[in-house]
Amino acid sequence: MARRYVTTYYKCRQEPTQFKDVKTFCMFIGHVKSGSTLIGSLLDAHPNVILADEADALKYVSSGFSRDQLFHILLKASHREALKGRVTARRLNAYSLSVPDQWQGRYNKLQVIGDSKAGPSTRIISRDPQLIQRLNTVMSGIDVKLIQVIRNPYDPISLMMIRGRRSFENAVKHYFAYCETLADIRAKMNESSLLPVRYEEFIRQPEENFLKVCDFLGIEATAEYVSACLGILYSSPEQSRHLVPWSPQWIEVVKHKIDQFDFLGGYSYEN
Repeated sequence: MARRYVTTYYKCRQEPTQFKDVKTFCMFIGHVKSGSTLIGSLLDAHPNVILADEADALKYVSSGFSRDQLFHILLKASHREALKGRVTARRLNAYSLSVPDQWQGRYNKLQVIGDSKAGPSTRIISRDPQLIQRLNTVMSGIDVKLIQVIRNPYDPISLMMIRGRRSFENAVKHYFAYCETLADIRAKMNESSLLPVRYEEFIRQPEENFLKVCDFLGIEATAEYVSACLGILYSSPEQSRHLVPWSPQWIEVVKHKIDQFDFLGGYSYEN
């Protein structure tokens, strides 16, 4: 951490105007395995956007890094992921989120920069609820916008059990603890600063929902860019819940908890 602080400090001294056109900092919140990496990868393909994955931006805010130091970290992380082909190993099967012939890992005129690491961002906010306020202070005049990708709870809970080897009890407890944090964040944000995106709707109606995301961030979405991004999507959302033997009792436990959070309204094991 100390070495990175020094490195980015001198980067800022060497290139003091590199981020002069940035208008918006974008951060994803939500649960792991809910689709934020996918949407972040599509945004990173825009010529005016750098959207890193695996950057853990709030860790650096918490550690006292400046705005431009953080931006250098995000830029490097985006470039690194692009060189790797934007391959995500966090899925059950490796899958490339590379968008052909677009701008992942680089930019033309940088106006939006951010981090798509939703789960860890939500976790660190749960430990330090004042971090959103500090983030706004660090950004000093740049708009902070949050995107919450929401997915049917039965699917990320199932993936937590498969990949994290969690029990039903542990995975359900973990998932809904995050929901408490998300409810607190949502209560403090106005509509112009937070965009909820349902993963299933995004996959079923990708163009309409992707244009909403672009409009929220104030970026122009050309037909060529949108077509290239939508070309890497699956035709239907994965339903990972069928990979786990859900008992009627656990289905009912999750159903009861879903009813406690308005942003999960309408989800069930069957839909």
